[in-house]
Amino acid sequence: MIFLSLFLFAADTIDIDVDPVAYRSTIIMEDTTAQTSTHTDILYLEFNCGIPYHELSYEMTDTILATRALITFKLSNLNKPDSLLDTLRRQFTIASFKQAAQEQIAFIVQFGLHIPDGDYVYTIGVTSGDKQGTISDTIALRMDDYAMSDLLLARQITLDTIGDYLRKGNLQVVPQASHTFNDRFSHLFVYYEIYDIVPDTGTMEISYEIVADDGTILSTTSQIISKKFSSQAMNAGMRIKNLDAGEYTLNVHVVDPKSDLVREKHTKFTVQRADASQITYADMPYYERIEYFLSSRDYKAFLDLPADGKRIYLEKFWSMRDYPAIADRFEFADANYSEGAKKGSTTERGRIYIKYGEPDEREKSFLAYQESKPYEHWQYFNGDQFVFVDIRGTNEYTLIWSNVSGESNQPTLYKYLPESLRDLIN
Repeated sequence: MIFLSLFLFAADTIDIDVDPVAYRSTIIMEDTTAQTSTHTDILYLEFNCGIPYHELSYEMTDTILATRALITFKLSNLNKPDSLLDTLRRQFTIASFKQAAQEQIAFIVQFGLHIPDGDYVYTIGVTSGDKQGTISDTIALRMDDYAMSDLLLARQITLDTIGDYLRKGNLQVVPQASHTFNDRFSHLFVYYEIYDIVPDTGTMEISYEIVADDGTILSTTSQIISKKFSSQAMNAGMRIKNLDAGEYTLNVHVVDPKSDLVREKHTKFTVQRADASQITYADMPYYERIEYFLSSRDYKAFLDLPADGKRIYLEKFWSMRDYPAIADRFEFADANYSEGAKKGSTTERGRIYIKYGEPDEREKSFLAYQESKPYEHWQYFNGDQFVFVDIRGTNEYTLIWSNVSGESNQPTLYKYLPESLRDLIN
């Protein structure tokens, strides 16, 4: 087998991003002789490392581009003669440099350890081929500061249906270690944990503020949560599509009216914007998938255009729409609405998701009972509604009713719905 080493840049320095985030944890020390156990609060320090794909060296075997990275880690306690050394080995692959550039791939390495509070210095090194990079910084941890964890900024938070990597409870949280969000991102997400809650029938109020570098509060949102557990994991998403390029601060403020306990954490992030005249999404995934946004007549006319005509049409089409957001919808549909060998973006649910976006409310019934079949009822705050039914029980959902003009309805299939939905439709 022939190996071809590929170096993207002449420089031999690897630039990496590291975002340390501390959570509070509890360890149980058991004395099996005395049959006693002790619960001790301790901090869990998590390191989220982002390595842009182009910083590494690659080997090509057949049609696969692979890179191997050696990650070294050292954590030293500045108050005690204690230190920890560790080494991780990772292998990453990309389909092509073009795709990696279009998707702006950054490989994520996440690891952590339990430590007592104190002052620390950490050093993380990355080696790939003949390229090396190192980042070092200090961090001060005090248990009294952790009635609430640090804020973990993420590019994506979804239900975890794959495995336990990047997992927080039942969520997959994909960190954005650089804290930098460019035109591909319409939202940023945040994950954090709240501790020392006294469970009762009361509530806590949480507010989220995005603050400009000059102190101007640009947006504020809030939510009310029930106090069900002594510690609770939280996540939220904030729209940043309309923010100008610049530096910002995200403030999270938690108030428990009954106990007067106030928790606050903040973190900085950066928004980058490209010159609109320089942005092009040509040849990127889903760039020509415009059929859901046109009438069948207009789409046929588009297909009949010569190559230059299609290019001009697509440039104009996407200049009036948010390509990254719609591409994300295609990607989500392909990942979540596949039906057998049929790609998710070509199914009825996938089409509606791509065209209208994430429903604000989604009612699901997975089991057939009496005459009813498994169904999904999607509702949007603007009043749009869609009902899908899995008629054959094969996880193939058919759109049978919608109140949106232009969407087809199939009254002969309403019999597969429960009576409550039939009443709504009628």
